[in-house]
Amino acid sequence: MHVIRLYLVRHGHVNYFDAAQQPINPKYAPLSAQGEQQIQILAEHLHAIQMDQIYSSTMPRSIQTAEILASTQKLKTIQSYGEIREIKSGRLKDIPVDQAELIIKQAYSPKKYVLDRFLQGESWGDFETRVITWFEQMLLKQHQLPQHQSQELVLQNHQSKAQLKPQHILVSAHDAVNRIVLNWVQGLKNHDVQVHEQNYGCLNIVDFYLEDQRIVESRILLQNFTAHNILKINESENALDQVYNI
Repeated sequence: MHVIRLYLVRHGHVNYFDAAQQPINPKYAPLSAQGEQQIQILAEHLHAIQMDQIYSSTMPRSIQTAEILASTQKLKTIQSYGEIREIKSGRLKDIPVDQAELIIKQAYSPKKYVLDRFLQGESWGDFETRVITWFEQMLLKQHQLPQHQSQELVLQNHQSKAQLKPQHILVSAHDAVNRIVLNWVQGLKNHDVQVHEQNYGCLNIVDFYLEDQRIVESRILLQNFTAHNILKINESENALDQVYNI
């Protein structure tokens, strides 16, 4: 049995609006100073674990987050993939005022409120497919990699059957991406994701068990842990509540 431990991180705080309260294109929004500090604190915790692979999306805030986390790692190489970029929204100014509360505040409950697209942008079905497909392929690729130092074969109970040492994989991703992954791990594909809160700079840890080129089991060990704010003080709103309020 091959165990892969996934360290799934949401990027740090981002200012999605400028000083004049005008929306910034989220495709290019960088981490704020607050966001950089959040991830630096997390990096200090993760220093005890040396990663075998580090991945990010192709969005600046995800890459920045991965770079800060990699700064305390022996491995500095970051591999970026567009498949795990955040779900794409439509333009806020195109959302009718009389529908804004429903479309924005309930965006993470698409099934309950019959919202096929995220803020009138990308469809949830397409988003879920691209995210889960990438994670499945990434995990199976690790399972198929040639043996190296972090995957040495070790004998269990002096038997001939060998087992791979666990791999440690870090993925710097996004709010909705992480929610979809957590749903998938729990067997909840094609379900709403509102229950899986993902605060800025949070860490999730999931163990995947692979055998015969397939994932046979998964376990969530930690969810939405914020090293910079362990007790979740002033964390009662999610990102969409904040967007709606602004």
